[in-house]
Amino acid sequence: MTYDMLKRAKLRCMHLLEKRDYTEKELRQKLENGKTEYTEEQIDGAIAYVKSFHYVDDGRYACKYIEAMQSRKSRRQIEQELYQKGVDRELIQEAFEETGEVPEEEQIARWMEKRNYHPEEADLKEKQRMYAFLARKGFRAENIQRAMKSEFV
Repeated sequence: MTYDMLKRAKLRCMHLLEKRDYTEKELRQKLENGKTEYTEEQIDGAIAYVKSFHYVDDGRYACKYIEAMQSRKSRRQIEQELYQKGVDRELIQEAFEETGEVPEEEQIARWMEKRNYHPEEADLKEKQRMYAFLARKGFRAENIQRAMKSEFV
């Protein structure tokens, strides 16, 4: 009976990975919280099986995630989200080095343009709103201030 459950757990992992990539932690949570109750050994066996074929690779996941999100999110925000998904901090750093990153000033300028913000025309309240918005996005304070004072935005 346990062999059948291990096989079932492996098939469940494969089925989940058909639709999208998962980190090891996310896949483990899916198996633990699913309708079927698997033992810890069955979950470990199923994850080891998909890892042996490199279907689950946290480093590759981090690189793909960074490439997809770096035009919309700050580095700190991406790092936090990957860490919450169970990716090791070292793997996150390696992924950033591998993919290269868009400079924060460029990202801030894009957000300011998208939100129709013009620093020379903005009043104090509008400047505060934009600063708060960019800070919530995870951009560094000194980069926000530099971008809001610059003439090229």
